Amino acid sequence: MFIWEGMSRTDVCQGELASLTLRPRLLRRVVPPGQGFAPGQYAGIFHFQFWQYGQWVDVVVDDGRAGQGAGGTGPGWDRMQAPRCRLNGSYEAMSGGYMNEAFVDFTGGLGESLSLKTPDPELYGTVQAALRRRSLLGAHIQVTGAQDREQKTLEGLVKGHAYSVIGTYQLDLGGRQVKLVRLRNPWGRAEWIGDWSDSSPLWAQLDPMQMSDFRRCFDALEICSLSPEVLAGPEEEEEEGGGWSSQTLQGRWVAGYSAGGHRSYHTQGTYWMNPQFHVALEEPDAAEGEGPGPAPTCTLLVSLSQCGRRQVRRQGQDFLPISLAILKVTEEYLAAPSMAWQRDLLSRLPAVAQTPYAYLRDVTLRCRLPPGHYLVVPSTYRPLDEAAFVLRLFAERTPTAQEIGDEIWEDARPLKVPASPAMPSPLVCEHVHTHVQGHQWACASVHACLGGACVHGWTRHITRVRGVFSSTRGRQRRGRGRLALPDFRDLWSRIKEWEAVFTRFDEDGSGTMNMHEMRLALEAAGFHLNRELNEAVTGKYRDRGLQLDFDGFVSCLVQLEAIFRLCKERDRNGDGVVTMTQQEWLALVALT
Repeated sequence: MFIWEGMSRTDVCQGELASLTLRPRLLRRVVPPGQGFAPGQYAGIFHFQFWQYGQWVDVVVDDGRAGQGAGGTGPGWDRMQAPRCRLNGSYEAMSGGYMNEAFVDFTGGLGESLSLKTPDPELYGTVQAALRRRSLLGAHIQVTGAQDREQKTLEGLVKGHAYSVIGTYQLDLGGRQVKLVRLRNPWGRAEWIGDWSDSSPLWAQLDPMQMSDFRRCFDALEICSLSPEVLAGPEEEEEEGGGWSSQTLQGRWVAGYSAGGHRSYHTQGTYWMNPQFHVALEEPDAAEGEGPGPAPTCTLLVSLSQCGRRQVRRQGQDFLPISLAILKVTEEYLAAPSMAWQRDLLSRLPAVAQTPYAYLRDVTLRCRLPPGHYLVVPSTYRPLDEAAFVLRLFAERTPTAQEIGDEIWEDARPLKVPASPAMPSPLVCEHVHTHVQGHQWACASVHACLGGACVHGWTRHITRVRGVFSSTRGRQRRGRGRLALPDFRDLWSRIKEWEAVFTRFDEDGSGTMNMHEMRLALEAAGFHLNRELNEAVTGKYRDRGLQLDFDGFVSCLVQLEAIFRLCKERDRNGDGVVTMTQQEWLALVALT
């Protein structure tokens, strides 16, 4: 919004689409400086920046029409709605949002909503602390139907409007402390006329008015804590109150891989599949450092935002019910030697805080926790619901957060394979090898030669995987796509090991594994993959029902062996950096 000859707090009045803040520093964050109508500045277009899904996004719009200032004394250009509409796809996607959504979009801060109908003896202190940190605060009255919108209460407040909370005051009245809250209506045309308003006789009588009127008349208090990058500046550093340290993490719920659903679904073996983030709170808040008193704690704000849901309203979709849970992590969980062990331990981790599931873009938790290690688990209510999300953490001291299972590595230790069924004799191996290499392949005859040793009928798959196996062993000199007898025995041995793994994790004995079982089976086979690589590799072999049979399991493991071996060979310095020629890269791509 460009305003002629300076700006005052009455120049901006809220329209049907909620508008901006009046803080110059925040305005410069959204409207980069150097734009205007002066010679050398005006170019017919204007540049804006909005916070969306964890990053600042640039939007440029043309200057289509002129307007007037609030007083009609000079030209102004209301251009904030157009770029935000372009960013969100339509005006429909913007309409009917929540105050905190606008706070976050225009500042990059972290929004939280506090119910004023829930008793909270620390509410006044929370408001004071938020104002000291230069947070944005607002309150609103909920509407119960279309007939309530824009209606005034007996005290002169407008239902459905966002009121700014701009200050707190404490007055000494006959030895009693009276706590006051100062509000501003961005609409500019309706003002509080109750106790302690401009016309109230209480300013002369000084009758007590604490937080009771504020809590009685309003339904929710919205707080937007500003990020360090927005608060950065010499003038802010001199102020008291301090800011926040923050960390932003990206993630996705993917059906079959990381969309585990509500914690009640743990009995179905899915909750543990939700993304998990290990958060370490090392130091207590500065005000609680040393000395007698309560045990020191850390203030932690965690916000979960689901991405892109407003833009798909026209397709009949809307926000998913989402929630955040914070669990206290035990040493046993952190030291668990396998993912299967962690899965079993997860159900026993106590929850220290959790939000209810809500059909909102953003849900936020504010906690005061003892220093220690915690697990943050974002989830949708239903398994298989898919969406991208952004997880943000604010703390007074820098929080350390990392996704569990984000590492990629191969375990080279030998697999523990049952002794039976016995491996076929070398003579049988040679006979089968002759059939395979000579293209005299007949699954039934080879299976008969093996004496029924192959429980899952994997023998028909040797032909399919032999080329990959041969090339990864560097055996092309013996013939393209052909296996020498030693390589064939090696492949046979590996398949028998993998068969034992498959049987162990095919828990229902169906002859197939779902993606949850598959992830555990891959780890047992020695392949530790992060979520993205696990999804990319196994997605080639699963069916539409997110099931994978033994044939696909073997093919997947052969491919993984090939990838890890080639990458290890080309990690010449052992520093995790793979260097290869174009020809080597193309050979690796051919395997994937």
